[in-house]
Amino acid sequence: MRNLTFRASPTIGRTLKAKTFHALAYLFCLRLALSLCALLASVHIASTEIVLTDIEARELTIAAPARRILLATPSWYPALAILDNEVAKRVIGIGRNPGDTLPEAERDLSGKPRVGSTWSQTFSIEKALELKPDIVIGGRPSRVQSQALESAFAKAGIPVVYVDFDSHPVRDTDRSFEILGRVLGAEDKAAEFVDFYRRHVRTITDRLTTPGLARPTLLMMSRGPSVPCCLASPDNGVTAYFGGLGVENLAGVTNGAPVQFSLESIIERDPDIFVAIDLFSDSRSMFGQPRSLAQGTASLETLKQEPGLRELAAMRNGRVHVLDSYLMRSPLNFVTFEALAKWIHPELFADLDPQATLDEINRRFLKTPLKGPFWTSLDPATDRSFGERR
Repeated sequence: MRNLTFRASPTIGRTLKAKTFHALAYLFCLRLALSLCALLASVHIASTEIVLTDIEARELTIAAPARRILLATPSWYPALAILDNEVAKRVIGIGRNPGDTLPEAERDLSGKPRVGSTWSQTFSIEKALELKPDIVIGGRPSRVQSQALESAFAKAGIPVVYVDFDSHPVRDTDRSFEILGRVLGAEDKAAEFVDFYRRHVRTITDRLTTPGLARPTLLMMSRGPSVPCCLASPDNGVTAYFGGLGVENLAGVTNGAPVQFSLESIIERDPDIFVAIDLFSDSRSMFGQPRSLAQGTASLETLKQEPGLRELAAMRNGRVHVLDSYLMRSPLNFVTFEALAKWIHPELFADLDPQATLDEINRRFLKTPLKGPFWTSLDPATDRSFGERR
């Protein structure tokens, strides 16, 4: 049998090479076209103008979604992170002073340029403008300061959007999430979280309509090294929740400034519930560094033994708690609402578990979870649901 050798003709070889070349060229052009379409789409999104009304009722025209964000109030960062897990990539600067310790909730912002704080009057408009933001997001500064900021940024064509999570949280928290949802192009995520927020708040407010509900007295005192005794939080800001909690805050209502009590007047008023407000996020915190429930409880044990305070009914009955001030002022302020509700009306809210709420927020909404702890009690078991304690 003869061996047969087949040779491709030169014509066929040239034809195959031509077809291969054309196929590759087609795929290259297709890929290039798709890339150009994606680029054009992103440019289109970035240049889309929308009109929104911020929390100060100011109507603004902005390019959305925002790409280069100057976060003048970095404690609002958890709200941005809930709406976009990669939002830290869009934050090009923050309103903190160099050297300030970043709270846990802001650790994604480590390394971001700092332009000073609006709260300590160190905010540098010059440094802020050098970062070339396309939007500034902040909380409510003083009227004089806000006018200066708005004027300077307006000259550069940069809108300033105000949201609020601590001045009037009952009124403004959900609205602020909706505003940020529009700024970030994350309206659906904002709607999801607002629904989550409203359901948790409603769980508390619905029960507080119970007839004949007891109305205990409460004192919230700022605590920390070099913090003088006895500065109490009035019914403003986050404590506005008290209006719906059926409790009498001994500090009453003021223009927002803490109330200075004497130790003698506190002993005379003898509050049923004592909440220490932890002002620090570093080693000065009542939770220590690294933070732990054990250290928080130990700090409360020390507090319980302080002269004067140890005579209070709250101390004798073990109704002594500590609450992180950062969480109170943050977009997650409603978690503190749950903790306070449980401390004020333990039987009514025996099944409430603020830690479970924070765990769900971490699981469903945050890429970088908040570990805390952010609150504890002299008896930590009182912070868990009744079912979990058994």
